[in-house]
Amino acid sequence: MDFIKMLGENTDLSDLLWDVCDVEIFSEFKTPQNECGHLTYNIPGKTFARAGSGSEYILLEDGSIGFWGSEGECGRIADNLKDFFEFIINCPHWTDYLEEAEYQDRERLDEFAKEIFEEHVENAKEIEFDLPKAQQVLLDRLELEKKADVVDILMRFYHCTKGEPGFISTYTENDGSTHSTTGSLFDR
Repeated sequence: MDFIKMLGENTDLSDLLWDVCDVEIFSEFKTPQNECGHLTYNIPGKTFARAGSGSEYILLEDGSIGFWGSEGECGRIADNLKDFFEFIINCPHWTDYLEEAEYQDRERLDEFAKEIFEEHVENAKEIEFDLPKAQQVLLDRLELEKKADVVDILMRFYHCTKGEPGFISTYTENDGSTHSTTGSLFDR
């Protein structure tokens, strides 16, 4: 399934993705953020989406998904587009799940993930938004599965962020000095 094309052509579905995940799919690929020529990446790719913060999701040349954060973080988040959409929909506002210590024990990770999700459900209720129902609509339309236990999805995400080669950004200052990310989103 061509997830990007489907979401690009269906504004209602794309709007729902925005409401659930804070992710906007672009109608066409864009050049990744380069900070006026100061920012480069070790793996080429094309930006296909952005977050409300201005962060970008980049389809890398090997088919994996990279993330460049507006605060300078950079790394892979999924091995492919299917894993990406399954991850962001089952774990909305995924950056809230970036606590590496929680990934060292499956039971602890399960409890952690359930607490975060319940916070999001409660916050959504305050604005009269049914998050679980909206998630299910997205998953059904994209032919993905709702996972009651997201631990396997989170562990795939964790291993992807730690995989080699990492997705690394390098910022070059005007004086020629450089600053590079580690390639893992857990290194903040």
